[in-house]
Parts: sequence; C-alpha cells; structure tokens
Amino acid sequence: MHYLNPIYSEETHCRDCYKCIRECPVKAIRVVNGEAEVIPESCILCGHCVDACPVGAKKVRDDLRRSIHLTKRKKKSILSLAPSFAGEFTNTTTGQLIHAIKRLGFYGVSETALGAQEVSYAVGDMINKESGLILSSACPAAVDLITKHLTKFSQYISPVLSPLLAHSIMLRHLYGQELGIVFAGPCIAKKQEADKFSDLLDIAITFEDLKKWFDANGIRSSEQECDETDVFIPRSAQNGSVYPVEGGMISTIRNRVRDSDAVYLTLSGVSNIRTALETLDDKLTGRKMFVELLACENGCVAGPKATNRATIDSRLSVLDYASTKSESCTGDFREKIGYTFGAKQIAASNVTHEQICDTLASVGKSNPEDELNCGSCGYGTCREFAIAMIEKKAEQCMCVSFMRSLAQKKANALLKTIPYGVVIVDRELRIIECNDNFAKALGDDVCDVFKICPGLRNADLKKVLPFHGLFSQVLTTGNDITQHFVKTQEKTFALTIFTVELHQVAGALIRDATKTELRREQIIEKAQEVIRNTSATAQEIAFLMGKNAAQSEKILNSLTESFS
Repeated sequence: MHYLNPIYSEETHCRDCYKCIRECPVKAIRVVNGEAEVIPESCILCGHCVDACPVGAKKVRDDLRRSIHLTKRKKKSILSLAPSFAGEFTNTTTGQLIHAIKRLGFYGVSETALGAQEVSYAVGDMINKESGLILSSACPAAVDLITKHLTKFSQYISPVLSPLLAHSIMLRHLYGQELGIVFAGPCIAKKQEADKFSDLLDIAITFEDLKKWFDANGIRSSEQECDETDVFIPRSAQNGSVYPVEGGMISTIRNRVRDSDAVYLTLSGVSNIRTALETLDDKLTGRKMFVELLACENGCVAGPKATNRATIDSRLSVLDYASTKSESCTGDFREKIGYTFGAKQIAASNVTHEQICDTLASVGKSNPEDELNCGSCGYGTCREFAIAMIEKKAEQCMCVSFMRSLAQKKANALLKTIPYGVVIVDRELRIIECNDNFAKALGDDVCDVFKICPGLRNADLKKVLPFHGLFSQVLTTGNDITQHFVKTQEKTFALTIFTVELHQVAGALIRDATKTELRREQIIEKAQEVIRNTSATAQEIAFLMGKNAAQSEKILNSLTESFS
C-alpha cells in the first residue's frame, strides 16, 4: 500500500521564506510555483524542515487513526516502546506508563531495546570476524543519508536490520505472525521503516501522537494505579536501553569484541556525519573501525519528535534507567535479522559549466562579483542555486537580489513614464525616492540637485516643499488626502497624498496646475459674467411683461364698465 511521505508540505501555508531549504542538510526540497515541497526520493526524514518551518507548513504524517483502528481490528497488539521513553515521560513510573498504554487497547508493551541487544550481539560478532570499516545501521535516517547521498559508503553499512525491525521479528516469533505491532518514539524516519517493512512493523507513531492518544481517552499516565502485571513483555530489556544517547550502541558492543585494536567512533548530526565521511582517507577504510551513526545530534533522546530534546534532565533519565540493567545479550535472533543495504540510485546531475553560467546570467549574475552567495534562497552559494534551477528544484523568484533589482527596474521605468511628479518619504520626511517630474514641478534649483543626486535620496522634504505639513498629517493620522489644490506665491499644485506603510511611509502624486488653475479661474469669471447678464436680461423682460399686463388689465376694465 502506498502512503503519503512521512514528511510533507501543506502548500497553501508556505510563505516563500525558504528556511526549510536552508535547514535541509541534503536539499531534498523543490520549489514549484513559489511553494516548497519535499522530494521523497531524496529526503532522509531527519525532521529539520519540520522544526525550521516558521508557519508549520511542513507536516509529519498522522498515523494515530490507523493505530487506533489496528488495536480494534487485531486480536492482539503490542506497543514497541523506544528506549528514549525514560527521557520523555520523566514524571511517570515505568509501571504507570505501561498501564496507561494497555488502557488504549494493547495486549502489552515491549521495549524496542530488546531488538537493540540483538543488533549489538550481531555487530559484535561481525567486528570479531571481519576487518575494515563498519558503519552502524541502527538509525534509519543515517542509513538513508549513506544510501542516497554518500553511496560509496553503502558497502560499509553493517548488514543488520535496525533495532526496531529486529524487535518486530522477535515479537512475531514469540506472539504469532498475525500480531499487530505499533512503535512509539521520537523518530520520524521509523514511519518509513513501517512503510517499507510492513510485514514486520504495522505502524510507527511519535511520542507526541501517543500523548494525544492518552488525552483523547482522558488518561493521565502519571496518575495510573499499576500492579505487578504492568511490566514489559516478554521481559525487560538489558543494556540496549542506553541506545538513545551518543555512544550507547558502542557501550553495548565493546564487551563482546575480543580485538583490542578495534577503534570506536560516534558521529551524531547529519552535517557532522557527512563532513566526516566525505573527508575520510580511503586508507582508513581498511582499518578495523566501528562508527556509530546518529542523524540527530545528541542521539535519539533529542529526536525530532521528542518533547524534552537534548535537555540534561532527559539524558540523565535515560542513563539512570539504563544503569539498572545487566550487560548480557541473548543473541537468539542474530541469524534472522540480516539485511543488505544497497545504494539507492538517485539520478545523477549532469549540469555543465555553460548551463550554470547561462542560468546565473538569467538572474542578473553575469560576473563572479555579482554572485553574492547570501544564502537567502536557501542554498549556500549562487552556483548551487543555479544547479537547483537547472534541476527544476528552484525558481528565479527565490533570488532576493534578482527580485529586488527587477522591482527597482520596474519602479524606475514607472517613475520615468508617469506624467505626474512622484515622491515617497519616510516618517522623518526624508525622501526615499522621487522622479524627475517632481523635480521639474518644483523649479530649476531642485532640478539641478536632482541631476547631481538622482531620486533626491535622503533629502529633507521640508527644505524642498513648502507644504510638507500635509505629508506629516497623512503620516500621523493615516488618512489620505485626494485631489487637493495648494497655492504658493508662484504656482498652484494639485496633489494626492497616500499611505504606503501606515505611520511609516507616505507617497504623493504632484502636478503643476498653475496654468490649468488660471484657465479654470478665467472660465469661472466668464461664467459668472454670463450669469449676471442673463439675470439682468431676465429682470428686464419680467419688468416689461409686468407693465404690459397692467395696461391690458386697464383696457379690459374700461370695456367692462362701458357694457355695464
């Protein structure tokens, strides 16, 4: 069955910050139409992008509903609990936590650390029998880093399944193949293990999901009343419980290795692993050396979905819990957990120097000095960005310097062609930008200054414009002034002042309306003269009509008297 990638993007929430690209150690993110999306075939599920996204657009797949359904569908289900639980549920006893989990519908709870012990047993035997470099296979994110991005080191990965999968094999052997198995821990990459090895592991959830499950059922793990039945099954883990901290795996292996010349190293953090392996001298790969790889700095206890990440308290809690365990390993399943990790072929980049140069030129970087390498696009250098563009993983609009230059060119073109004077000022009435029409409207002196200092940047508007108080009014009140006429001693200006950024920046359109205003006044004067003449004529007509009416009335009255 095909599942959504464990890490995905809610594209409508993406806000063009490219922070996820900056934080992704393998650049497994592409931008399409301005929105960042995860590239599953390149992603190693380290969770850096989830942590980095400021708006929560990067999501972790929610498998909680599937888990709830599994416990109802399966006759018997067991929760495989990551050994870092001791650092996550610090206010809850082991018995209380087990009791709370069983109330969710699980038959029992088992420690993933049991599988870790089997892995340590197998790797210890391997170091005894073989020589040369061995890289641990316990961390699925680290394994993906090697097999996808550092493929030449794939041959050195120990041919052993992860502790979780080894634990799943153990549980199915003991409780039947139809058993339902759910893992709970701080790791996102375990979700992909569940997808890939669905015959061994049904579902992987995070500690965060487990706590949501408790809340949905009104369960407080720290308030549970447990009894003697609330223990790990089939038994409590031993020294595998120290796996979550740096060097934990090594400490479980060393006692099984007879060769005192073997060298042990721990590398935690994707960038640290990558740097160390890429700079490893080929001669050293023949030396008997075991390298514990942990994608999360400080180990699993600082996993991407751990609540108390990398705190001293959480690490001490894990170490204190592990210190109560013995040092023995059973090795009962070492023959059943073998697995070969082959390199995963990702299409190689065949980008040429000419393509890079052409792409850089398309974002205004024709010369090496144009390459700012500012990192705002998410890539370390402009050339890396150009390669990403060629590979259809990035877009022109991601380059801030290019977009700023483009916006400036558009603004300059608009300012030059607009028939009005345009000026933009800050709250201190310092000119941010203006066009030559603005300078022409204010006279020859201002034009001369404009030629020396294009745009009059940082010039004091109060020294240039006599009615600067109107700008202060708009900046203070936020109310625009439209179609306003202002008269000075020599000219009349028509202006509209508007808010660009409330209380911070204001802009204005200014037009010399002296001639237009003069014509307007002349028209008004002529109109008033016509009105006066019309009024006088009307009055004269009314007088004559009144006089004529009086005479007619007098004649009619005389005729009436005669007939009477």
